[in-house]
Amino acid sequence: MRRLLSLLVAFLFPVLLAPACGKPAPASRTVYGLSGKIQVELPPGWEEMPDLHESADIEAGSKSADAYLVVVSERREILRSKSLEDYSQFTRDALVSTMSFPQHLGPRRKRIDGRLALQYEIRAIGKFGTRLVELHTVVESPEYFHQVVLWTSAERFKANEPEMLAIVESFRER
Repeated sequence: MRRLLSLLVAFLFPVLLAPACGKPAPASRTVYGLSGKIQVELPPGWEEMPDLHESADIEAGSKSADAYLVVVSERREILRSKSLEDYSQFTRDALVSTMSFPQHLGPRRKRIDGRLALQYEIRAIGKFGTRLVELHTVVESPEYFHQVVLWTSAERFKANEPEMLAIVESFRER
């Protein structure tokens, strides 16, 4: 009897655990914008969210994480700002124009997809009184300046920061 019980356990235990152990981790998903010229990788739980920003080329978020993304690309030839620094300042000024008490931490000079980029962490109070943290990254390419902007509540920033940074780093222009 003991031997039969041991055999049953030996054969049934792996069968019962297989579904739990064999589940693949949810995969990230690539989303495209600007007619397929740009892309980012969205982590599991993130989805495309149209209507976040009227000029955005990519819009996405995670409602459960309370974190959101927009990517806005502008042709350099039609802009007054000719340098990465000027464009970053111009777009950050526009971004915080509806916020209270903005604090700009940075810049962090980076290379994203082999291209020069400037990243700022902006802490402010939004127009509805919510304390926000935004990662504002401008990526320079020969034809475009790309703003990769992610935001979340200040309370959720530390938890969301790794995914937010990974999304920024995943930015690609073809």
